[in-house]
Amino acid sequence: MKVTADPLVDYRNIVAKLDPRTKIALTITISTILISSGSSQSILRICLSLFSLSLLLSIHKISLFIKCTITFLVLILIQNFVVPYSEGMFKFVLLAFVGIFMNMFPGFIVGYYTLFSTKISEFIAAMEKMKLPRNIIIPISVIFRFFPTIAEEYRNINYAMKMRGITFSNNFLKMIEYRMIPLIISVVQIGNDLSFTAMTRGVDSPYKRTNICVVRFKMLDIFLLIVLIMLWIIYFKEKLFND
Repeated sequence: MKVTADPLVDYRNIVAKLDPRTKIALTITISTILISSGSSQSILRICLSLFSLSLLLSIHKISLFIKCTITFLVLILIQNFVVPYSEGMFKFVLLAFVGIFMNMFPGFIVGYYTLFSTKISEFIAAMEKMKLPRNIIIPISVIFRFFPTIAEEYRNINYAMKMRGITFSNNFLKMIEYRMIPLIISVVQIGNDLSFTAMTRGVDSPYKRTNICVVRFKMLDIFLLIVLIMLWIIYFKEKLFND
């Protein structure tokens, strides 16, 4: 007896099934607070960085989680043991690089989690509940699916190059040529295909669309939104008192 997965059953865990509006709020909050936070908010920065790393586990990106964790540890070691013993322009460049990267990297991780854990139908349904105009929903929905598709296409090209024995070590120029040119051609074609797909789904229809997916705030969404509001209160409070 052959067992097949039901396409209508959502097998994602509870964190990956957060409401798209909650995911967008997480991305904006973590990115904004970390980029504009100062040294007095180091504990907040560490907590948000650890939370962003844990989101990778919720979408089963174990290898990426390990790579990002190692990257953070290396940056922390550089900040604590290399920067204090450096001098001159090298110290300034190193400190700026480590500071900018550590503040921006968690925001990119949360954005990655949002892109790869959200179905396009869920995203469109959530945007329609927010009463956004279709002139905004359609381009964002196309872009929302564009980056994961490009990442998948890049992996397929990379696998094809490895099967033919073309790597950076043995033939650098061929690796660049055979990887970048197909990717550029795919980018143009994927953009057109996604635009046609959005039209086929009836996204541009003036009438109200029905949606099979259920988009609503659950208990975890409400809890996270309350935490985000508290983070903004703490952030503005420290900013006002420090300034």
